[in-house]
Order: sequence, then C-alpha cells, then structure tokens
Amino acid sequence: MQQAWGRRLDARSLILALALLIGVLAALAATVLHELVDLLSRWSQQVVGPWEGRLWWQNVLMFILPLIGIALSLLVQRRLGGGQYAKSLSPLILSLDRRHTHIPLVETFNHILSSGLSVGLGGSAGLEAPSVLTGAAIGANCGRVFYVDKMFRNLLIGCGCAAAISAIFDSPIASVLFVVEVLLPEFSVAGLVPLLLSSAIATVIARLLIGHSPFALATNLPWQAGNVPYVFLCGFFCALVGVFIIRSTYRIGGLLHKHFTNPWARLLAGGSVLCVILMVFPSLRGKGYVQISQLLAGDTSGLFEPNPLLDRLPFPVMLPALIVAVSIFGKAVASALTIESGGDGGIFAPSLFIGAFTGFAFARLLNMTKLTALPESNFAVLGMCGVFTAVMRAPLTGIFLVAEITGGYLLLVPLMIVSAMSWIVARQFEQHSIYRKSLAESHLLDKDRDEMVLRRIPVRDCLRTSFRALLPTHSIDDLINIVENDERHDEVFAVLRPDDSLAGILHIEKVLLAMLNQNVHRIMLVDDLMEPPLGALHEHDDLAKAMRNFDTYNLKHLPVLDGNGRLAGFLAREDVFNHYRKMLQTNDDL
Repeated sequence: MQQAWGRRLDARSLILALALLIGVLAALAATVLHELVDLLSRWSQQVVGPWEGRLWWQNVLMFILPLIGIALSLLVQRRLGGGQYAKSLSPLILSLDRRHTHIPLVETFNHILSSGLSVGLGGSAGLEAPSVLTGAAIGANCGRVFYVDKMFRNLLIGCGCAAAISAIFDSPIASVLFVVEVLLPEFSVAGLVPLLLSSAIATVIARLLIGHSPFALATNLPWQAGNVPYVFLCGFFCALVGVFIIRSTYRIGGLLHKHFTNPWARLLAGGSVLCVILMVFPSLRGKGYVQISQLLAGDTSGLFEPNPLLDRLPFPVMLPALIVAVSIFGKAVASALTIESGGDGGIFAPSLFIGAFTGFAFARLLNMTKLTALPESNFAVLGMCGVFTAVMRAPLTGIFLVAEITGGYLLLVPLMIVSAMSWIVARQFEQHSIYRKSLAESHLLDKDRDEMVLRRIPVRDCLRTSFRALLPTHSIDDLINIVENDERHDEVFAVLRPDDSLAGILHIEKVLLAMLNQNVHRIMLVDDLMEPPLGALHEHDDLAKAMRNFDTYNLKHLPVLDGNGRLAGFLAREDVFNHYRKMLQTNDDL
C-alpha cells in the first residue's frame, strides 16, 4: 500500500492532500464538540429554569450539575483514556519535541466526550485544548494510515491542531501562529503551506456547519495616540494577571493531588468547592463567551443582573466591583478546580474571559478618576490579548487571535504594544508558559534548538556496524600487516577480550607512531597501545548525549554498546554532522 501511494503522489503532494483531509476531519470534530456542549447547556438551563419560581430540587440540581459533569468526564477518561489520558497540551508539546508521533486512535473522540460533559454541564473551562488534542490525534492517525514518513508526521499533527483552533474560534491566521509559536517552535517556513491549507479548510467547514464566530464583534473605536501610555500600563497589569493564572492553576492542582491521592476523593473535594463558587457566581459557568460578547459590545447592564444570593450583601453598591473582581480572579480558580478535580477542558477561553474583564476594569477604574476617558470596549479587547499572551507566551497568536475573533483590526497597533509589554513583564515573574512550566521544571525541554533536534535522533541511526576487531595479545607487527592490507582504511579498531567484551579502543594515530619506531614495535602488543573505551554509548542513547561525549573526551569516534553490553559499532563525529545536515535539508525541501 505504501508503494502504491508513493507511485501516485510524491511526498510533498501527499502532505498537502492530507492537510486538506485533516482540516475537514478536525473541523467536523470541533463542530461535534461545539454542538454537544450547546445541547447540554440548553438542557441544563431548561431543567433548572430561571431564579424566579425555582423549586428546591431545581436549586439542588443547579448546585450539583457541575459535579455530575466532572464525574461523568472522569469516567470517560478512565474508560477510554486510561492512565495516559492527557488534559493539558504539555504532554503533546513533549511528544512533538521528542518526535514521538504515535497517538492512539481513541483520542480522536474521547476528548470530545470528556470535555463536552465537563463544560456542557457547567464546568468552568474552554474547549480549545480538547479540540487541539483531538486534532493532533487526527493528524497523527492520518499520517499512520497513509504511511507518511515519521519525519513529516509532526507537521501533520500541527495541521490537526491548527485546524481545530481555526474551527473553534474562526481564526485561521492565529491558529497557524499558535502551532508555530507553541507546539512546533523549530518550525520551518517550508511547512507553512500545509498548515495554512488545514486551517483555511477548517474555517470554511466550521462556518458552514456552526455559523459565525462565537463572539460578537466588538464596537471598536479608532485608537488615539494620546492613549498609548495607558496601553503600556494595561499590558503591565495583564501580565500580572496572567502570572496569577499560571501560579494559581499549578498551586490548586498541587494541593488537590497532595491531599487527595484518590481521584474520586479529589473529585468530591475540588468539585464541591467548585459547585459552591458556581452557585454564588453563575456567570463563571461554561466557556464565558456570552459575558465576553457583552463586554465587547459595550453592554455591561447584563453583567450586573440581580442575584438572590449576592443581593443580601450589606453593601449592594459594591456588587458591580465584586462581580468584576470575581470574574478576573474567580474564573482562574474555577477553571483550575474544574480541570484538576477530574474534569476536562482548556485554558484558552478562561484566559480570554479574564483578559476581557481585566481590560474593562482597567479602563473603568481610570475613567472613574475623571483624569481620562478611555473606550472600555477597546480596552476589553486589549485585555484579552494581554492576558492570553502572558499565559501562553505566544504574542503573535494573541494579536491575531483577538483581532480575528473581535474584528479588532483597527486596534492592531495597540494590540502589538499590549502583547509585547505583557510578554516582557510576564517573563520577569514566570519564565515559562502555562504549558511548558511543568516540562521545564522537570528538565524535559531544551532551550538550545540544536540540542533539541539532536535529542530526537537515536545513536543507532548513525551507527557504523562494520569494524575490525583485535585481541589485546596481538603484536604490533600483526597490527601493521592488518593496516597495510586494509582496503577500508579504518581509523579506529575495537580491542575485544576472548569473551567478546570490549577491552579498549585503538586509534590509527597510535599505530602510525609505533610504525615509526622499528626498535620498539617488534616487542609491543596491542594491549600496550589501546585506550580505555571512554565515552561509551548505548544504542538507545541520542545524538545530543553523543555530542556531549565527543566534546568531553575530545574524540572523533565513540564505541556503542548493545543491550548485552557488547560492542555494536562505532559512532563517528562526521557521521553525526552529516545526518544533522541531511535532516535539516529534508525539512527545508518539504
């Protein structure tokens, strides 16, 4: 079958064709997830009903629905995902970094069921991470079904991820930038066309099936040069909020896993707290797209609707400020509780939600001082970009994602400023993004791009398995005869014991020096000239470790041992460089 596909399409044409197919499939998967969440949300709203006239059992159901959703989600995860089920993009980033492209077929639909139940029944999270993981599984399995070379499967996984984000947000440009900035940082320009194709076709399919963007277009006003200092200041505060999201998420997850090792106990503890928060502040339920749309449209009246539980506060005049504060900080806590208690979802939508309220609150507070008159809907848009950039560390994605989903191209320059400012400030407090923080702290990611590429290549790919073996008891005369009659011109010889274990290594330079002294070499043995096997590697080691050993011991050849500890061959420094250059050239030619 592989040969048949090879005859019909060359590698580049096959990748482009698969990019289109992956875009269609990822868009269909995102549509199913979107419809599932909407169906469950409408059902729960109909059963629970409005505040007025609600019966006691409806209040109880309102309270426990998020817990039920998380419990059902956890069942799906354990039944369909097992112990390897991933709810974050961190494992995907690590797999792409290691070029591990095998993703089980079940992941093409288990994230849809799990996150749909969590978010659809009231959990406070987004649908983006599950959609991205689903798209990645679609890309990986398409590559396996059509026998695509492993070196190109990362690109197909990226196509699936880009298509998923594009379908969810109706943002084809931002989705490609997210893959480039977050998932495939060693991306080459040659791979841009497949990503663009997947993203574009996913947008078309999603518009046909879902319709318009999930956000109402913002009522943007042209930006004023006099407001630029406030844009810088807004970026600073957005960075601090983004750092809070990262740290609170890891802190809450750490506490739950430390004190509740049993997943069902963790579900009950974290889910109960979440239910209390969502009962008091129902605006934190679900994705939060409705509240974002209200802010972007400049309609804040719906955000402060009467709440029977909050109306009893002794200072009702402070209610709007309380709701805004909870929308900023409570959303981060609620999202972390949803995911860490056992639910499934992403941090994209919560970051945009929090960002919109951060920008709105920033502008509203300054306007209350009467010192300036800032357009609040504009700063809600800027806040979305700033907080998203601080959390994801993807400044270009933040700029174009917000511009695409809000129609805020009028604010492109302020978006660039707030994104850059947020990125700079956030790095001073938190070095890594929310997805890379755990990987970096576990020393699983490399900062050096060359190191990252070399870690993907096993030593066995460059191994020279043909070598000449000597015994320690061989005389130098025997060795000279071997060298003079050697047609291969070996530069290194293996010295083996009678049991075939490696005793040492003999370099050709030592032999040549011995040949110059005819009075000595007649009485010398190989054992006198050989060197210990410094820097020995194993077949499963990677080329990054090999290069470190080359530099440490200043050698041109390193011995490589098999699983039984016997010599499998030699690794030459020049072979490593040639393989690395070939790999880069192949990526550029795609």
